[in-house]
Amino acid sequence: MVTVEADKEELNRQLEEDDLKNFIEVKFKFKPGYHLEKIDKELENIPVEIANKSQQHKIELFWDDSSISNLKKKSGRLIRKTDNMDETPQEQVNTTILPGQAIEAKLSDEKLVSPLHSKNVSVKKKSNLDSERLLKLEALTANNFHVQLVFNIADQKANPKDGKQQRFCVLRCPLSVKRVHWKKAADLLLRPKK
Repeated sequence: MVTVEADKEELNRQLEEDDLKNFIEVKFKFKPGYHLEKIDKELENIPVEIANKSQQHKIELFWDDSSISNLKKKSGRLIRKTDNMDETPQEQVNTTILPGQAIEAKLSDEKLVSPLHSKNVSVKKKSNLDSERLLKLEALTANNFHVQLVFNIADQKANPKDGKQQRFCVLRCPLSVKRVHWKKAADLLLRPKK
């Protein structure tokens, strides 16, 4: 089993450095653990909650300008998935989060696959390992990928044409895949499902 976690320390550092702590909160809702055999499918949709902590500013998320990387460090356009989506939209509608509100979203890459998909794992040309076994081996060590959100913060009462009242922001959310110690894996397997 493996875990997928956000680097909260790095995320908080960025929020403080860019003076965003009072405006936005990003929470990734990963499961406590993932079976290696199912991780491809289970992480096709990365669950996230994005909250607007401000009481007078709105946040506009620019999905087409946001990105996601895979384990090969290759980045692509971030896709906000909707139910029954089976192909990548040419253009996505921006999402506005009003003051004090939050949205839940499912994120994926342009190919609508998990960033941990076996085809995104480096393969040596002479390797005779199949992709599933290779993914298992790669997932035994810590690997990183990221989601980069691009958004705008604007005063509710501001004129949209007045650029001075708006703030353009980029937030890079580092995520890591780590092997679960066998004792913790056993605990997760035996834990009752909610």
